[in-house]
Amino acid sequence: MKKGKLTCQVIGKDGTVCGHECGNLMHHIDEAHPEITVEEYAEQHGGLDSIVHPDLQEAYLGDKAVIDEKGNVMIAGTEMAIRSCPDELKRYIPKKNEHYVFQDFTKDVILDTQSTPHPKPVFLIGHTGTGKTSCFFQLAARIGQPLMRANMNHQTTIADFTGTWVVKGGSMEWVDGILPYCMRHGLWLVIDELDFADAAILSVLNSVLEPGGCLTLKEKGHEIVEPHKDFRIMATANAVGVMAEFRGLYQGTNIMNEAFLDRWKVYVVDYLDQKTEAKVVSGSVPRMTEKVASELVKVATMVRKAFAEETVASTFSTRRLMDWAEMIVRHRDKKKHAPLKAAESTIFSKVSREDKMAIEGIIKRVLFGQERS
Repeated sequence: MKKGKLTCQVIGKDGTVCGHECGNLMHHIDEAHPEITVEEYAEQHGGLDSIVHPDLQEAYLGDKAVIDEKGNVMIAGTEMAIRSCPDELKRYIPKKNEHYVFQDFTKDVILDTQSTPHPKPVFLIGHTGTGKTSCFFQLAARIGQPLMRANMNHQTTIADFTGTWVVKGGSMEWVDGILPYCMRHGLWLVIDELDFADAAILSVLNSVLEPGGCLTLKEKGHEIVEPHKDFRIMATANAVGVMAEFRGLYQGTNIMNEAFLDRWKVYVVDYLDQKTEAKVVSGSVPRMTEKVASELVKVATMVRKAFAEETVASTFSTRRLMDWAEMIVRHRDKKKHAPLKAAESTIFSKVSREDKMAIEGIIKRVLFGQERS
């Protein structure tokens, strides 16, 4: 076995061994040897080690991404093709976060976005700070896919979304909104907080979300915008579907009917488990040990639980957790007082007085030895 490579052991009709070499034989077996399944090959030749080289199994089974010999990227056991895009669109490619952890639902997201003949729109729902938007951004970053983000609020107009006529040089000129721009140029469009969107915007989306759907620009003489082959549409929300019970925690969200939701593949996203989140924090913040990070994650978990129970009005995102960890490292000279000092600018200044008192109490119980759970 060569370093990082396996040799295909399928015996052909002429009695010779195939001999093809690569790190992951799955696609080769599917394409070159239809007479045998990947599962049958693995059973005959030694299990997983016979189809995916041990050096690559972490990427195949876990949350990392590696590039194979075909130029594809393996993420959470699923391949994605690297995108080739014009130079003018490269500024829309997100930056890669090497410490981002792809959760279990990622495989389904990838398969949905690559579904043929029509890719499926993906909708991630869950509490704020669970990494919903980051999932789309980090997938795009790893394949070089341009992406644009639209944040919905009650001031977002249909013109912002679809486009409008403007006066330029003494004449009227049409300017595309974010939706037709992404459709024409093959960008991924991520609509954040879709449950805050105006009904007119949801109505426009209906036709685009249909299999093979297109956009009709009524204001532009009913021009029809056909989607580029690389265009994908994704969305996030806090209080939709099974999360609707938390609508009281997210003031201003709108109710979405089942007919609209049925146009999406909807996945519920939760926070990372405590052990994984601690690894993310310690890996992302220099000089932060995993032991200390684990204690900080305990605080965050308790605050999130209190938020879900509506005893506090603020939750604790992983982003806030890392900001807090970075500030603790900065104030490490204050030793025992560092966590509370660090919390002043990263936590307490962002919440109400009541929530500050509650969160401060949790910090003292967990970090000062009075809370062991």
